[in-house]
Amino acid sequence: LDSASSSSPAILKQRELQQRIKDRAERFKRQQERLENLNDQLKKIEDPQRHSIEQLRLEIHRVDKELSESRRDAATAKAKLEECTETVERKTDEKQSAGDQLYTMLLDSEEGRLGKLEEIEKRFAALRQGLK
Repeated sequence: LDSASSSSPAILKQRELQQRIKDRAERFKRQQERLENLNDQLKKIEDPQRHSIEQLRLEIHRVDKELSESRRDAATAKAKLEECTETVERKTDEKQSAGDQLYTMLLDSEEGRLGKLEEIEKRFAALRQGLK
């Protein structure tokens, strides 16, 4: 009876199902192990890359800070340059104005001297005429 009951279709079906479940469990376990292996390999690949990425982020942050400082320095220097340029233009105008005044004064002085010289020449000519 035992052999008859062990070969009944329900028991065979149950054993077949148990075997399928066991096969699938083993296949799932192998796939799980492969997946874990792949994850480990991926992590090994990503770790140096993460380090490189972090280094690049730090470098970008450092350069950005330096760039901000340089931009601020450039703006300050530009403002100072504009101020100096205005000062140079103002002083150049002052120099030109003083030079023009000096030239005018020299011309006036020269004209005054010429006038006096002509007057002296006339007196000298008159004196010469009076002596003859």
